[in-house]
Amino acid sequence: MQKYIQSSALALGIFMASGAYASDALELPKPEFHGFFSMGALKAENKDFDPEAFELEAGIHGLVGYQDFKMKYEFTVDMAQAANRDDANGDDDEIRVKEAKAFFPTPYGTFLLAPRTTSGTYRNLYDNINIFEYNETHNGRETSTGNPIFSQADEGQDVIAYITPRWHNTFIVAAMLAIQEDNDVDSDVKAIRVVHKGEQLSLGASYILIDENVPPAAAGATDDAKRIAFTAGYDFDNLHLGATYEINKDTFNGNDFDSYGVAGRYSFGNGLSAALGYYDKDADIDATDNYGVVFQVKKQLHPQIALWAETGQYDTTDNNVAVGVNLKF
Repeated sequence: MQKYIQSSALALGIFMASGAYASDALELPKPEFHGFFSMGALKAENKDFDPEAFELEAGIHGLVGYQDFKMKYEFTVDMAQAANRDDANGDDDEIRVKEAKAFFPTPYGTFLLAPRTTSGTYRNLYDNINIFEYNETHNGRETSTGNPIFSQADEGQDVIAYITPRWHNTFIVAAMLAIQEDNDVDSDVKAIRVVHKGEQLSLGASYILIDENVPPAAAGATDDAKRIAFTAGYDFDNLHLGATYEINKDTFNGNDFDSYGVAGRYSFGNGLSAALGYYDKDADIDATDNYGVVFQVKKQLHPQIALWAETGQYDTTDNNVAVGVNLKF
């Protein structure tokens, strides 16, 4: 029944676009190609020096329109793990789909259908401090720290979301995620956030509820896990300052924790900038506490080309030094 309601709600939202667009012509331009490559060298503590593909993404995006129907789509694959594959040890990492999503804009808001997508919560609530290359602020498939400071994942799967129209640069997003298909729970994760994105000031708050039946919940878990986050950022002429605070309650391993991060970037001019960040995790189990300091120097040669050098120094996980070049198109 719940699956029927969810499907009906999405269909109704798309249907509500009726009357919003006057064009009868089919809009089907050729898809645009996009890519982002970040490659360089990494020296992590207790590991050998290693040439590395930090990010290696390529995909297409475009717009489809016919009469009252509009759809934006994106499909992106991530090839970094395949490029970093260790053939000598039989490593079988493959090309992975990172983005497979479609947006349906209407006068009443936008609907999202995404079997795979970058996490909107991660993008909206952590962008103010996620200003580094290798030492990113997330938990999930790949992270620079073995004891992640933040719990928020960088990607989501099986997502249905609704985004309100913007009002004074402010909008609300409500989303449902199906993490597991055989646990008799259709909405494994429920999320809601409110975000303000002004020219200089950005603010946000999010609340995420993870069902007790979702792995890796411990057997017999009786409470849903909860993640709450707040963020604020401000852009001065040459300086960006940002902060994010994350609260994790009723975690499935019984180790609740709070995390926060502060970060800033100063631009000296001529494409040269320096960034500094501090991240801290305070857990109920002291042995899982962690903190780190990240420093980066970047030279933006062109809006699409950048050179950078970065180091992350942590309390309980491996320190690292990385250098790289970014190319986007």
